[in-house]
Amino acid sequence: MSALESLTPDFPDRALDVVEQTLLAADWACERSDENVIHCASQTKWGEFGGMFVWRGEPASLNFSLTLDLRAPAAKHHAISDLLRRINERLWLGHFDYWNDEGVAVFRHAIPMLDRIAPDPGEIAAVLAAALDAADQFLPAFNFVVWAGKSAEEAVAAVIFETAGEA
Repeated sequence: MSALESLTPDFPDRALDVVEQTLLAADWACERSDENVIHCASQTKWGEFGGMFVWRGEPASLNFSLTLDLRAPAAKHHAISDLLRRINERLWLGHFDYWNDEGVAVFRHAIPMLDRIAPDPGEIAAVLAAALDAADQFLPAFNFVVWAGKSAEEAVAAVIFETAGEA
């Protein structure tokens, strides 16, 4: 146990207070449902995405996840793995996983909290922005692979295509 932990037994609450304030300032709906958990949701161009922040004690960290419901058939799991590798190469913060049992793609990021009471609101805002940007950009790639039969390479190429100028 660090010296900070012994002096401040309620620092998970303080950390989650900062998370909650940052979520509200960013217009995310949020609710503390259990001890050390905040569920949250944000509207995006593809609909509403749900997420959660969870305080972990060992090692001290705030863990964020944002789920994208895919329900992919088992035959697509290999293609999704290839897609995840290609997508994760392009992310500057966080990464995607795919949870076969739940049928969801999950954007995840952990913020180490060793020897400090709370995260900086800018850290939380950066994680939220990175998660929404990644979900907005790459959800179509997941759909291309799962439902349109595209390869991971084709799907990523389609979503990273950017136009220059105006037509």
